[in-house]
Amino acid sequence: MLKRGSVHLYYGDGKGKTSAALGIALRAIGHGMKVLVIQLMKGREWVGEFKAQEKIKGLKVEQYGTPSFINLYAPDSKDKERAMQGLIRAKQAMRNHEADVIIIDESLYAVEFGLIPLSALIELIKEKPSDIELVLTGGRDPPVELIDLADYVSHIVMEKHPYMEGINARQGIDY
Repeated sequence: MLKRGSVHLYYGDGKGKTSAALGIALRAIGHGMKVLVIQLMKGREWVGEFKAQEKIKGLKVEQYGTPSFINLYAPDSKDKERAMQGLIRAKQAMRNHEADVIIIDESLYAVEFGLIPLSALIELIKEKPSDIELVLTGGRDPPVELIDLADYVSHIVMEKHPYMEGINARQGIDY
């Protein structure tokens, strides 16, 4: 459906990286496109975006994380294996043109914390068909190689967040 697909990177310490990607998803679905969200580090079926696929035609969300949080400084081999499965799945979906927009959520964090190799993500970007939109989220400081390959790069900076005042994440807003 797209004549020219682009690559987006949303990174930084601010809230809104996944939300920005989901905004693209909503717009695309509104125009009749299909969207696939691959979540590399999330495995919680109670998050809003996972539950939304039941209600939004054209949205598919697949999770390759576990329900528990990953030890980012010493990830388990199972966490690495699942993240790689998610990346392989994204590549398969691109090759088969299963969606017009493919979002790989937390992919930049997965590289940053050693769950997937940078080279594998670069290879996926370079193999992207020209008519697919690819959106990558997460991470604090993506490698320059990824920034160079992207068409859109947005650095999301936290200036203020309720968490700083002891307010926990809210259902429907933060997850």
